[in-house]
Amino acid sequence: MLNKRLIVTVGAILVLMPMAIGRSMAEDKIDRSASLRFAWSGAPANYDPPFSKNQYSDMPYMFPVYDSLIRLGAKGTVVPDLATSWTFSPDGRMLTMTLRKGVKFTDGSDLTADAVVRSLTRAIKDPASMMAKLLSSLESVEAKDPSTVILHLNTPDANVLFPLATSAGMIVSAKALDSGVNLALNPVGSGPYKLVSSGPQGANFERNEGYFDKSQNQFAKLALLQITDTNARLNALQSGQVDAGLFQADQWPQIQGMVQTGNFTVHSFVEPNSLPLFFNTKVKPFDDKRVRMALNLAVNRTVINDSIMKGQCPPASQPLQPGVVGHDENLKVYKQDLEKAKALLQEAGVGSLTFDAIVSISEPVASIGLAIQDQLRAIGVTMNIIPTSNNLIRPLFRGGKHPAMVYQLVVPAPDPASLIDAVYLSPDNPGGVTPEFAKAVADARTKPIGSPDRETAYKAISKMAYEDPHHVFICWAPQMIVARKGIVGIEKTAYIDAAPIPDVRGYGMVAK
Repeated sequence: MLNKRLIVTVGAILVLMPMAIGRSMAEDKIDRSASLRFAWSGAPANYDPPFSKNQYSDMPYMFPVYDSLIRLGAKGTVVPDLATSWTFSPDGRMLTMTLRKGVKFTDGSDLTADAVVRSLTRAIKDPASMMAKLLSSLESVEAKDPSTVILHLNTPDANVLFPLATSAGMIVSAKALDSGVNLALNPVGSGPYKLVSSGPQGANFERNEGYFDKSQNQFAKLALLQITDTNARLNALQSGQVDAGLFQADQWPQIQGMVQTGNFTVHSFVEPNSLPLFFNTKVKPFDDKRVRMALNLAVNRTVINDSIMKGQCPPASQPLQPGVVGHDENLKVYKQDLEKAKALLQEAGVGSLTFDAIVSISEPVASIGLAIQDQLRAIGVTMNIIPTSNNLIRPLFRGGKHPAMVYQLVVPAPDPASLIDAVYLSPDNPGGVTPEFAKAVADARTKPIGSPDRETAYKAISKMAYEDPHHVFICWAPQMIVARKGIVGIEKTAYIDAAPIPDVRGYGMVAK
């Protein structure tokens, strides 16, 4: 759970903004006939939760149509969704969950324990599942009765709750599975909206009128639109083509001007997006930690923050951001040291190094990639940039053939276990980790949430990652959602303190 230190950081950013934040939905009458057009960077590729190869692009399109067993609350806590309550056994190896009654999938079938068993079993057992690593502590799922499921764990792991709140815990219709429905194109969930159409430019949804929580489908119609270029996205908002969208810190001057007109609101928050240069440590010479440290010392993070991120992106050199359990304030950000970087390369037997890096075409990542390329030249290193779309970049890097990638870190939950899993134990780190690092991570997962032992364990992991860096972390990038006046509920979604993935289910439009 995020602590007060991170909340203060968020507040510090907000103080700089002359904002016109709307009232809460509790104070406003919502226009349930309204429509929402939300613009962001990705397009839908696969609506079948376990098999999406890019959750960053696909999850925003899955949120409207699927429910998970639990979901993330506004402050990163887990709250009920399809499961109304849950308890761990004394030994921590069984998680018993009680299901919500009266829930129906959009094909008319009922939510049952059998549907949950089949959905989660696909996620953990199917060889093609991209969720198996995220649910690695989940051994099997049992239907105790029609409204009760028991999750059997192979090790005590209270952290399993957090991935269950992501696409890993999304439940699909058992009837659809029996009928052979192609869920990748035709999702069948129990969510607040139904998919109407989908394509490379985004997707359109309509309200699921039978949904159990009216606060999650405030709009009659919903459109999620891919606009890759952030400047084009901002222009679309200004011109009235969209109602809200996701924006970056490098656009801060333009956003300030829009807010000052009184026609727009902005919500800024710190999230676990360190904009790293990822390495595949199976590819030489990145299997040598001296080379990886040399490249870390060649990068001037302060210059990147000031010139590209408009001073809104605090420099980073460790995997856990300030405010998350395990962040160690004693681990200072690496200072640029070109002479030491050159010496490390020479010690490693590396002369003039040239390597390819796939780099996201989206801003500010594209500009950060160019800045890294320029700074590495100072130590005789050439990074050839291969511009790559957001839909392709992670699948390509996960394939293991590319030595490096510059992309925004995608994290499913604001919990250190989920963060470490995403950075080091997921397919986004094709080079893997050392046995010592893996053991430290496994041991940390057994520590009770909220205990001093847990913080000590994750600080030790942060130190290991700092002393033997797998990647080059750049800075803790804030995310900004800018919306036209009258849209409310943005500040109440889990997006604020969790993943850099928009979840628009709780948004609403104030009636005029």
